[in-house]
Amino acid sequence: MVLGIALLIVDLHAPTHGVLTIGGLISLLFGLALLFQNEPGVYRVNLWLILGIGGAIAIFWAFATGKALAARRLPVETGPQMMIGQRAEVRGPGLVFVDGALWQAHAADDSELVTGEEVEVEAVDGLQLTVRR
Repeated sequence: MVLGIALLIVDLHAPTHGVLTIGGLISLLFGLALLFQNEPGVYRVNLWLILGIGGAIAIFWAFATGKALAARRLPVETGPQMMIGQRAEVRGPGLVFVDGALWQAHAADDSELVTGEEVEVEAVDGLQLTVRR
């Protein structure tokens, strides 16, 4: 049973496309079936209970893995890449206000930025923005 649980956990971090999950489920089912094998009949684990538990774990694991893979495919929602294309307001020489913060910036065409002017963020290089009118 421990091997089955370990394989299920390892499959979350390894790109095996479910092979370790299937192996983990099989190991878990065999472990459950052998749990009370040498005991009298009333103490043995029912086969349908074992299959039910295995099926429930398989359905849950398929759902959780599917949601995790879907979350990995989502576009980036944070970070400096999200500022590209946003409007910014020039607040001073070499400073623009965008996304709630002041950033150092320079114009893409190396012209002077005029205070109060609206510009668009074109690129992010470290902590400096390149903007265009």
